[in-house]
Amino acid sequence: MGKSAQFPLHVWLPDAMEGPTPVSALIHAATMVAAGVYMLSRVFFLVHASPVAQEWIAIVGTITTVMAALMALQQNDIKRILAYSTLSQIGYMVTAIGMASEQAAMFHLFTHAFFKALLFLGSGAVIYGTHHEQDIWKMGGLKNRLPTTFLTFLVGTLALTGCPGLAGFFSKDLILSTAREHHPLIFTLLLTTAFLTAFYMFRLMAVVFGGRTRSAHARDGHQPPPVMTIPLMILAVPSVIAGYRWFAGRFVDLPAAEHLDLVLALLSFAVFAAGALSAWTLYAGKDSDPISIPLFANKFYIDEIYAFVIAWTQDFLAWAIAMFDRFVLDGAIVRGVFSGGVWVTGFMLRFLQFGNLQAYAFLFGIGAVSLIYFILSGKL
Repeated sequence: MGKSAQFPLHVWLPDAMEGPTPVSALIHAATMVAAGVYMLSRVFFLVHASPVAQEWIAIVGTITTVMAALMALQQNDIKRILAYSTLSQIGYMVTAIGMASEQAAMFHLFTHAFFKALLFLGSGAVIYGTHHEQDIWKMGGLKNRLPTTFLTFLVGTLALTGCPGLAGFFSKDLILSTAREHHPLIFTLLLTTAFLTAFYMFRLMAVVFGGRTRSAHARDGHQPPPVMTIPLMILAVPSVIAGYRWFAGRFVDLPAAEHLDLVLALLSFAVFAAGALSAWTLYAGKDSDPISIPLFANKFYIDEIYAFVIAWTQDFLAWAIAMFDRFVLDGAIVRGVFSGGVWVTGFMLRFLQFGNLQAYAFLFGIGAVSLIYFILSGKL
């Protein structure tokens, strides 16, 4: 196995997830992973010219949405759950672009920035308050120990999961409405993902803030200082209002106002409520995960597959090139032909330098006789 397979490969996950929490918040809310959606929106006039390209963009976005949500279901690192949530929401946006609704994609990108930054900074506050613990199963009972963090994190969770009245509800429902008009199967998968989003986020809420404390770090949990909680309170406000036209319309282009689709709104609320209640019922008061799905916990083994492919393609190619360089280029040609030829020539010529005066006189005589012979014979 090559060197690339010796270290964990976060194929679906930006390495900044492992870095400082404020950096993670910026990357997952407003940069890098969001850059692709912004780019697709800017070049939408090119995408719109090709129905085939639109179809494939929608397919890739839908697959990303569902797979990332399934991965988040079984993650235990609080920041990793949010990271895969980001990928799932980015999939929503890409799907919207594939269905010729770049306005819906940018609207969701806009609202998502607020509540995802809030959730990531909230996770940082939780990690700080529990002495740098990131495993949700080593937390618990933090609702009373970190009250401000709990309330703001709850706002972010409700916004992300599409609770009616909060930012995520409006932008996500716009994408769902577009999907229902264009492709029933994609609509069904996106609606299923909405259920999964509510499920894994309220799983996180139940395990981290509910139940009893499950470690010494959680028992000693404390409220972070104002320098950490004030940004949470500030971000909680746009996480509520960013979906309303009087606010969002100042920053992004929105489609023309339409009458509220009551059926879709009720269906969306039902999916949200079902996911939230299912997770809370299943995980409230639990000390370990009652569900074990290794396929999801191991991220569909994408890292392992990637490492295997790298080992037998990139690493094998690197090994073959190294062998060719060592034995053919360096060994046979450089050391053999050039270096070896020069060495052999020098080795043979050094026998002409005996350091013996009589030998030199003898060789000089042979040279003189040979010269006279060639002159007299007319060959010179």
